[in-house]
Formats: sequence, C-alpha cells, structure tokens
Amino acid sequence: MTFGDCFDVRLTDEQIDEFWTQGFTHVERLTTDEELEALEPIYDSLFASKKGAFKGGYFDLARPYESEGEDLVPQVLAPEYRHPELKDTNIFRNALAIGSQLLGIPVEECKPWGHMILKPPHVGGPLPWHQDEAYWELGFAYRAIGVWVPLDPATVQSGCMHFLPGSHLGEVKPHRHINDDPTVHGLEMITPPSDADAVPVELAPGGATFHHCRTMHMTPPNVSDHVRRAWANEIQVEPVRLPEGEAPDYPWVREGQEAWAARQLG
Repeated sequence: MTFGDCFDVRLTDEQIDEFWTQGFTHVERLTTDEELEALEPIYDSLFASKKGAFKGGYFDLARPYESEGEDLVPQVLAPEYRHPELKDTNIFRNALAIGSQLLGIPVEECKPWGHMILKPPHVGGPLPWHQDEAYWELGFAYRAIGVWVPLDPATVQSGCMHFLPGSHLGEVKPHRHINDDPTVHGLEMITPPSDADAVPVELAPGGATFHHCRTMHMTPPNVSDHVRRAWANEIQVEPVRLPEGEAPDYPWVREGQEAWAARQLG
C-alpha cells in the first residue's frame, strides 16, 4: 500500500519551549490529505471487526469489558502489529522524529506503540481528566510523549483534546477506574482540575498534539454530527526499573491488572 508523498515535520524552538513549559504543544499538519484518505479503510476495518493486535486488544474505554450494546469510546491497541504498513506513514514517522526531538535521544532508541480511539457521533462519550503515566506498569520510571492525530475535524463539539497547562511538572495524582469499576479500562482523576482551566486544542484532520506523559488531559463527548476518529502513538525512552522500595504504589493499576487478567482467562 502507498500512502503518497513524503511530508516531513519538526517542531520549532518555540514549540519545543511551549512543550516543556506548558506540557503540550501542537502542529497544524503532520501528514497529507492523500495519506488520510488511505488510512480511513484501515482504521474503519479495525473497529468494524472489533479486533486488536492480540486477544482483548479491542474494548470500550468507558464501559465494563465485553458489555452489550453500542460502544461509546472504543479503542484498538497496537494497530501497527496487525497493519505493519502503518509504520510507513508520515504520521508514524513524524511522530517518531518529533518524539526524538523532545526526548533528546536518537530515533532508533525511541520505543513507539500506538492505539486508536473512536467517538461515534452523538453518543461518543467523554474521557475524564487523567494522566497517561497513571495507566502504566508499576516499578518503572518513564519518559514519554503522547502524539494524538485526528482523522476527522477535532472540535470542542466532537471531542478534541483539552490540557491543563503546567500539570506535567507535578507527580502522578490519585486515579480510579471510571465509575470506580476496575472492569472499566478508562481512568479518571479522583480530584480533577476545573474544566474552566482547560485549554482546548481544536485541529483539522491530520494535525497533531504532543503532550508529556504526566500532563493532565481530557476529551469531552462527541455531540457533533460526525464521527471523531483519532490515532495516538506513545513515544518512549526505554523505561528504567526503580530500586525496590522506591517505586510508588498505585492501587488502581493493580486493580486494573487483576480485572484484565480475569478477562483474558474468561
């Protein structure tokens, strides 16, 4: 499959400074219209088949695993393993290069992995305030960048990204699973910031936001008339195992791991 012309994007010094000061930045364009058109059938087929790259790799972020009825915020994990050609896209290549810029390491040392999230029109639910690092395996120190690219117009009405400036400078805050139910994969902060302090970043298809793994962020529900498809990639430095006794204990991670393991056995 061809994704069209090569389209190179890097951050300016001002955007890099904004990232480290505010915890996020964005670019208006990360790819071409031709590539977006080529991506749509791949994206849509993943959600139509409801299959991730491995058992359990498709689920609704906002409802208990294997719930009946219409999905509100379905997610596909690691789509690049089912479709390796995704690594040949401008989106993936530019995300990797900009992650390298921000993390200060060579591209070949970056550890990327992706996920796709869909919000159907009218019923696509919110994702509450959270920090990405709150989801991850205990016992490690992380340095990571989240790259979020919409394939459709991302507006406040359709569920664009909202960030809390400067929140990446603090620690990981206490979280819980949505509705305090560990069988719901999505997390929410126990004490979230005020929505009034949020900065929405509206984007045209093919734009991109970049945020630190501790930056607090959320997306509102999709109340628009069109679907909101997004492809996200995490660009990480290899996580470093912390000495015994120094790692924080996040009970919501352990609870989620137990619910995930039970699901895999079911």
